[in-house]
Amino acid sequence: MSEIFFVTLTSNTLALVQVLLIALAGAILVRTQVFKSGDVKGLTLIIINVLLPAMIFSNIVGTLDPQRFPLWWILPLVGLGLIAIGIVFAMLFFYKDLSAKRSLLPLASMQNAGYLALPLGQAIYPEQFDLYALYTFLIIMGLNPILWSVGKFLSTGGKMLELSWKQLITPPFIANLLGILFVLTGWHQYIPKIVNNAIELTGTATVPVANFVLGAVLGSISLKIWPSFADTIRVLGVKFLIIPVVTIAIMMLVNLKVTNSLVSDVILIQAVSPPAIAILIQIKNYGGDAQKSGSLMLISYIVCIVVIPVWMSVWKVM
Repeated sequence: MSEIFFVTLTSNTLALVQVLLIALAGAILVRTQVFKSGDVKGLTLIIINVLLPAMIFSNIVGTLDPQRFPLWWILPLVGLGLIAIGIVFAMLFFYKDLSAKRSLLPLASMQNAGYLALPLGQAIYPEQFDLYALYTFLIIMGLNPILWSVGKFLSTGGKMLELSWKQLITPPFIANLLGILFVLTGWHQYIPKIVNNAIELTGTATVPVANFVLGAVLGSISLKIWPSFADTIRVLGVKFLIIPVVTIAIMMLVNLKVTNSLVSDVILIQAVSPPAIAILIQIKNYGGDAQKSGSLMLISYIVCIVVIPVWMSVWKVM
């Protein structure tokens, strides 16, 4: 048992470091002003509007098989469930000063479901990456609308009335819907191979570019002011302790590790992933405390270097 733990710990740590080294390159280029904020924003728009939708669509039409995986529709609900667990416990942890600290709730409850999870999965599960990516995209389908509605409202201090449908119906969300529609109707069989190949080729750029952007966004965070110890402990406690513990308990209850080991691994990686980079993007575009949220996010990404491999190792020996 101890051998499995340490082998898993070592392999997952090396995979995570490999991913973060690319992110570090992005951070260095931003700190040294080689890349400007406008360059990073441009890359982000390319990922959201072109690369990620192409990867999602090609992956779903090429991998999703409802007959072999009839319960695929549960994974979007898992995305919602992970957020719900985080928000409930974050509200409990911050109940005494909830109105003043509401911008911290998304940091504790809404994970980086794609920018970190996808390159990490490619490093850990190279032979199963297509399935890994499919499960990830289905989870993102449930998470994304909440991130851009409730998440934006909490992180920016805005009003729910300010939300519009355009913020909810994003290109990745549309790609998810179209991919599932094409599979369920059988239309994917009539897509010309040359078109499929072109979409798939476009999507292959998603992982490395997204990884680079992750580092670039983190590299733009100011290091002058840091959050209070109490706020840091509460956010990290919910994000890296409460959510994983509850998630593992539920997966053990339904015996998911035995019935579908890869799905259980994907869900656990989602449960222990640090906060979504989109939270910081929302604050920069719509207002909010960028310094406090940014510094907490940076701390979370440093902590995840240890936390993700440890939780994955614990899960393997359970």
